Amino acid sequence: MKTARNPMQGWVKLALLAGTMLAPAAAMAQGADDEIVVTAQKREQKLQDIGLSVTAIGGAMLDSVGRQDMTALAAQVPGLQVAQYSPTITVFNIRGVSQNDFADSQEAPIAFYNDEVYVSALGAISGQMFDLERVEILRGPQGTLFGRNATGGLVQVITKRPTRELEGYAQLTVGSYGQIATEGALSGPLSERVRARLSFTSDHHGGYIENRIGRDIGNARFYGGRLQIEADVGDSGTLLVKLQGLRNDHETSGGLYSHVAAGFDADGLGFKLGPNDDFWGTCGGCDAFGYKEPDNDPFTGSFDRIGFFDRKYWSATVRYEQDFGGAKLTSITDYQDLRKRFGEDSDMSPVHIFHYDTAQDLYQLSQELRLSGDTDRFTWLAGIYGLKIRTDNDYQIDAAPVLGLLENYGGRQKTDSVALFGQVEYKATDQISLTVGGRYSWDRKTYDFAHAENGVQDFVFNRTTNPGLAKQTFKNWSGKVQVDYRPTDDVLLYAGVNRGTKSGGFGVQAFTPIDPTTLPYDQEVLTNYEAGFKLTLLDRKVTFNGAVFHYDYKDYQAFTLQGLSQIVANVPARVTGVETELVLRPARGLMLSGFLTWLDTKVKGITLPSGRVADRDMPQAPKWSIGGMARYAFPVGPGQLALQTDWKYDSSLYFSTFNAPIDREPSRIVGNARISWSSDDDHWTLAAFANNLTDKKYRIYNLDLSASFGFANQAYARPRWFGGSVGYNF
Repeated sequence: MKTARNPMQGWVKLALLAGTMLAPAAAMAQGADDEIVVTAQKREQKLQDIGLSVTAIGGAMLDSVGRQDMTALAAQVPGLQVAQYSPTITVFNIRGVSQNDFADSQEAPIAFYNDEVYVSALGAISGQMFDLERVEILRGPQGTLFGRNATGGLVQVITKRPTRELEGYAQLTVGSYGQIATEGALSGPLSERVRARLSFTSDHHGGYIENRIGRDIGNARFYGGRLQIEADVGDSGTLLVKLQGLRNDHETSGGLYSHVAAGFDADGLGFKLGPNDDFWGTCGGCDAFGYKEPDNDPFTGSFDRIGFFDRKYWSATVRYEQDFGGAKLTSITDYQDLRKRFGEDSDMSPVHIFHYDTAQDLYQLSQELRLSGDTDRFTWLAGIYGLKIRTDNDYQIDAAPVLGLLENYGGRQKTDSVALFGQVEYKATDQISLTVGGRYSWDRKTYDFAHAENGVQDFVFNRTTNPGLAKQTFKNWSGKVQVDYRPTDDVLLYAGVNRGTKSGGFGVQAFTPIDPTTLPYDQEVLTNYEAGFKLTLLDRKVTFNGAVFHYDYKDYQAFTLQGLSQIVANVPARVTGVETELVLRPARGLMLSGFLTWLDTKVKGITLPSGRVADRDMPQAPKWSIGGMARYAFPVGPGQLALQTDWKYDSSLYFSTFNAPIDREPSRIVGNARISWSSDDDHWTLAAFANNLTDKKYRIYNLDLSASFGFANQAYARPRWFGGSVGYNF
């Protein structure tokens, strides 16, 4: 067995070279004269003062990236990719780490948080980006303070809280395909000690995928709202109650796919068929059932069934904070409820060959209690966290008309988790500080799963039939040791080792015979060796941050699709990378910003459909991501005009762990442009934008079904989207 090479050798030079490359960096969270404050360590700190790879996008910049679109974050953050399989599932990938299994019961290794509350359901993420203070993206394991399933990092939205003065805003956006979107809030005092904030959002537009034989698909009918009431308790206590709800009302956003006929090679991996390739003996360029798309436009199709997406999600959070002088107590209690229904035309043809439906009913209850404080040299935090999740999931594959198969499967998964955690930062000298943290987690998961074919139940998996498999207990620890060195106020150097974990779980399999031993999978452990720097130069006109890192992945939870069964297996993996962020403010009103990410990834010992074992690249992990943003604001009349454009380059990547030829997405460059005018009194804002300015056609997801049906499900990013908005603030 080879000894792992030193991950830091040679990469320092590359990191310094990377700083000369410009791309959209999200250090634009605030203006040039403002300090960027984040809560990445569960306390307020300046962004340039913490030894973490963190990107923060503030309220003003969220307007330009699109508040309701999670995928827009990928253009602003180093190492981030976002795949949204319609609004039903949102998957983040940071530095190559992600979970590509589309089963509703799965949790991701990139955690999503709303105001320090963990959101376990992938189907509950979309739509939560409204009335925000900022978005924070933390790269690398965050197991000590955030804990659960933050193996590769996390995305956290911070909402605006109630204010002591009356304020509010309203914004109306119109755009392509008849889009009408709104966002707004009203905030202020209810009494001397009580204040409230009411926020709302909506998004309606028509379908952007033309259906030749029926209703167009890809529309939106989305509503969201949030009510927060905050009260002073005694002289130093605060109680905040937050209610939030999201609703997608029978959208046609189920299965936003483009059909492509596919064959498979000797390893059983799919490849795209040419217009004259008769792989299946049905016709040139046709799938196994003889269907062929008449054109190459990914935004047209012939769907005999109109897919649908219905979702009702609501949450209630109670946050209590009490300052005792030398210590601060924080309690966060949260309840979440998700009801989701989804259906699609999976064969993307005029004939009913294969339809896929899912249903999920989930509830989640969590409680965090922590105590924190600081002295001249010590900053400390300790806490306990508890979580309970119950999710009922049903799946149906309807291939009855042609293949005579109707598959119904699914069941209930329960999760109970308890964790103890703590972190201490010791300032040894004015220049050197040491951080040590740890977390111990205990998880118990149970799974009741059943499968029926053509109405006859033929497989049952539970604690009675499989007592040693259907109940799994996971015990593990996360930890952090780091040294920070600050030779001057404007230079921070840091190096450390950080261990993150994600508990195991259960896969979902569609067809019998099912081997019960393949359903459970074990926990994964990621150990990150990282060193970085943060520089503030030339009277704060330049900020330059960078990091080099190496991930040693033990029992990486690798997802593969075998036939139509979703298999998760534990294999070794590694990631080595470099990332940099650069922001320049060379003149008044002018800002240039950039990031660069380089990744070298490897998943070891993947068993291909043919049985051959091979090493593969991690999915959604381009070797290079580079881009650029420029923004210039100058006075025009009684206000300011701002011109902005951003561009991002991603090198080629794969959508699956198999690295099938059909899963390879070529390199791409995508850009956006925006022009806005704001009045000097900050009351009025007018803007016009063009997203995907060059109308680049590129995929954000692909599902290789070549061996089963002779085609692949391709999901493309939205086409060029024009729009304009008007906003009023008071």
